[in-house]
Amino acid sequence: MFLKTENVVKKFGGLIAVNNVSLEIKQGEIYGIIGPNGAGKTTFLNCVSGIYKPEQGSVFFKGKEVTGIKPYVLTRMGMGRTYQIVRSFSKMTALDNVKVATVFGNKKHHKGNPEEKAVHMLDAVGFPLPVETVAGTMTTLQLKYLELARALATDCELLLLDEVAAGLSPGELPEFISLIKRIRDRGVTIIAIEHVMKFIMGICDRIGVIHFGEKITEGKPDDIMQNEAVIEAYLGKETLH
Repeated sequence: MFLKTENVVKKFGGLIAVNNVSLEIKQGEIYGIIGPNGAGKTTFLNCVSGIYKPEQGSVFFKGKEVTGIKPYVLTRMGMGRTYQIVRSFSKMTALDNVKVATVFGNKKHHKGNPEEKAVHMLDAVGFPLPVETVAGTMTTLQLKYLELARALATDCELLLLDEVAAGLSPGELPEFISLIKRIRDRGVTIIAIEHVMKFIMGICDRIGVIHFGEKITEGKPDDIMQNEAVIEAYLGKETLH
């Protein structure tokens, strides 16, 4: 299994934020994670990506246990990440932001031309501005494209997306759905946390649902939409009409 978690538990004091969450992600799959705000989705992703070390349970990536390994090590093993609040080097250009990932986040950083690689990655995601644009002048949507290019510049094999569609207009969703599918077609396995149901339904092979820190079910998108427990916990009965 490409990524596997076994009974992952993360606590903050007396609060159990993630409670015995087990997942198995196949290589080449787009796996969605949904659930109410505060359900533990991002905390779980932080356990997978090494930001948090779980109190209990294990994380396996490409057949190796990686529980608690530092994020920069996981990056060089092939795990990329985006964040709810987009992070960039605000005083640097788009090109230099991606060059940083190419040089320091890429296990093959000693090979090739970093600038050429950065330009290629920006082109691959359809970055909508000149590469000399300073990150601090960009809109949230433009920064999302930049962050995707930066993640891909590490040559990631697994990409963790945390609410990448948040803030997109309905008219922007189809283009972004197409972009995520193109990234998968590059050979990148994807886990996506998302609240925008049109987006998550449009990209995912399977969806897992987390509620109060626990995985309550998983399945194909159409099955999840009809699951009574999911409707009660998250989607709301109006989704049936």
